[in-house]
Amino acid sequence: MPPFRRVAPALLLVAALLFGCKESTLLPERYGAIDGQVVDFSTGAPLANAAVTTSPPSSALVTDGNGRFRIDPLLVGNYTITVARDGYQTNTATVAVQDGQDTQATILLRAEPEDDDTTSAAMDVSVLNFVNDVQGDSTVVRVQYRVANTGSEAIPAYEVYFRIVTDGPVPFFQEQSGANLGVGQVDIAEFSRYIFSETASDVVIDDIWFEGQPAAADASPALRYPSHPASHASSGIAKSTISAIMTHVTGRRPGRGTGNS
Repeated sequence: MPPFRRVAPALLLVAALLFGCKESTLLPERYGAIDGQVVDFSTGAPLANAAVTTSPPSSALVTDGNGRFRIDPLLVGNYTITVARDGYQTNTATVAVQDGQDTQATILLRAEPEDDDTTSAAMDVSVLNFVNDVQGDSTVVRVQYRVANTGSEAIPAYEVYFRIVTDGPVPFFQEQSGANLGVGQVDIAEFSRYIFSETASDVVIDDIWFEGQPAAADASPALRYPSHPASHASSGIAKSTISAIMTHVTGRRPGRGTGNS
């Protein structure tokens, strides 16, 4: 057999492969488009000036006055549309772009929740210790306490109302005030209270008040917190501690008399 007859089939096979590869690379790319609108979730009103992006990335644009946008041309395939606008929660939608077609997309945006009137102002007050100072037939109780700003706002002024439990039938009361308690600040303070010939067995916190709280319809002039009386020796550690996180307090509690600080 002549040599050229032996190589002819091989040449034909190579030519066929090359022709097939060339045909595959020359297939036309297919395109479509996305025609969409951004609207308010609650009202259905169109939202202008919303930022629109896609993944895979394409054009980045903003909606017009009717909340509409159009991305054209786009290669066929799946796209995730992300829409963001001030005052609204970002939302996404996934669509399939088909050859020669406009894919319709409506993206709903929910409004950001409005800030309420509550604040994160908070104050923690605790009695650290107390001592009965007896002189003859008279007693002065000396109380040390701790006030801490545990919130995220400064407290311009505050008041703490103490109840001194004694072995007599009637307790004694003391009001202490302070000012300019910064965020994270802790104040250690003390006061002395003359209690006649009685002996203090416990010191508890009845009420606290601090400035800067928003008004509330059901707010009372002061909040009362239950005490936890316990028996102590004439010198001991008070076990009653009160932590108050108040998001609404109005007014100033009626005074019970101001003692020595």
